[in-house]
Amino acid sequence: MPGRTRRRGFWVAGVIGAVVPLAVIGCVAVMVWDRDGGSKAPALELSDEWRSVSGVRDVVAVDESRRVPGEDFGEEDRWEHSVRVEVTLEDDLSGAEAAAAGQEVLRLLEPEIARLVPDAPADRISTVFTLGTTEGSVGASGRDPFDAVGDALADAVALREAGATSVSLSVSGEGAGSPAKADVRAPKDALTALATVARSSQRPVDLFGGHAWYRSNELPDPVAVRLVVDASERPSVTSAQLSAPFEPLIVLVEAAEGDRLIDDVSRWLTAYDGYPGRSGKPLAYTVQGTRGGEVEGWVGGTTPPRTTMPPFGDAEPWPADPAAPSCRVPDLEVTFGGHDAAAGSRQAWIRARNAGGQACAIEGVPGVEFLNAAGAAQTGVTTKPYEPSMVPERVVVPAGESVTAVIDWQAMSTANDPDVTTDLRVTALPGGKPVRIPVSWPGAPSDLDILDGAEVRISPWAQGTPG
Repeated sequence: MPGRTRRRGFWVAGVIGAVVPLAVIGCVAVMVWDRDGGSKAPALELSDEWRSVSGVRDVVAVDESRRVPGEDFGEEDRWEHSVRVEVTLEDDLSGAEAAAAGQEVLRLLEPEIARLVPDAPADRISTVFTLGTTEGSVGASGRDPFDAVGDALADAVALREAGATSVSLSVSGEGAGSPAKADVRAPKDALTALATVARSSQRPVDLFGGHAWYRSNELPDPVAVRLVVDASERPSVTSAQLSAPFEPLIVLVEAAEGDRLIDDVSRWLTAYDGYPGRSGKPLAYTVQGTRGGEVEGWVGGTTPPRTTMPPFGDAEPWPADPAAPSCRVPDLEVTFGGHDAAAGSRQAWIRARNAGGQACAIEGVPGVEFLNAAGAAQTGVTTKPYEPSMVPERVVVPAGESVTAVIDWQAMSTANDPDVTTDLRVTALPGGKPVRIPVSWPGAPSDLDILDGAEVRISPWAQGTPG
């Protein structure tokens, strides 16, 4: 929507979700007690002021404050104060009408909630909007989201009118200047139209329908969504998923290794002439059999140009020096370079320092084994190229400088105390002697959540940061 603004000073940010059996994202179930500690809290006695707002059918507010027992001996109990407000809008509102009604009722409720439950902090106040078959939950975040909530309600109406049966989004998850992503479910035949509506509204979406699933933190590409839908309709396909723009299209086929069905879908994808879309970038695919077997390729047969790993840092590239000898195993001092985590993604770095007296050249991808605390290798770990089109580059390493390689993986659950990776066994050069290095790093956990069955991506060696 054009002209979106963000205002500060109030308490809400939120979630737009669905009544059909998709759980509202971000909600936390809590037991509700009154201040005497036993009975369920009654609804708050709101004034009738909200009845003056056109398009609002009903408003109910509940004080969900509860007493939390002290955890340590002698620690006093404390109260967690929270309020849940349920706003029911009329079924037939337009997007603009729903937005106006939602914004106005929030403005009227702000002083009432502050008066009735003065101890409830901003992040413990939530509002749930219900609009026909679409539900929205809006939660507190310490800023004024009136415009963001209005935009969310308007977009939910637009998506519903385009065929969505379920819309869920968290306004509180908005980044600076970027609308929150919506989780949308619909019949598969409506997904491409929904992607077009979401893109015109500048609303990132995850789309799910039938056997098709499209996910992206960026604005949707209707051409890519059509590809996912088309792939999902192929015979024996049980799922077609695309996490744009970085992951390959993954197509699951009800088949075993060696079955013709896997090759049939692969050939169809290679011949597909409806892609690339807006990005113009080639798209990798993986066709997997549900009982084994896998084929990889590129949609439409369009492969990307070969790339190399760029240098780390902003130092000048090292001289190429074609006369430099190849590095030898005794020349290289292999160490762990740290690790980092963000939004479910993980990265770690390996360094190889040229400890010899002259420059030497290295080219390739290090071999890495992942060891648990007992020194045993994690089983079933799959290693893949850092990027499908990336190839190693010859790097001439000056004496005393280091090359770096990246290990990339997705976070894995450690809830049941599994064996985690505490050491790496690194082979810096083909045929060289492996070196075992711990993954401890100052100020960071001393292990990596790379478990049995992990999938990791390892980059080629590249110029490291100075020193």
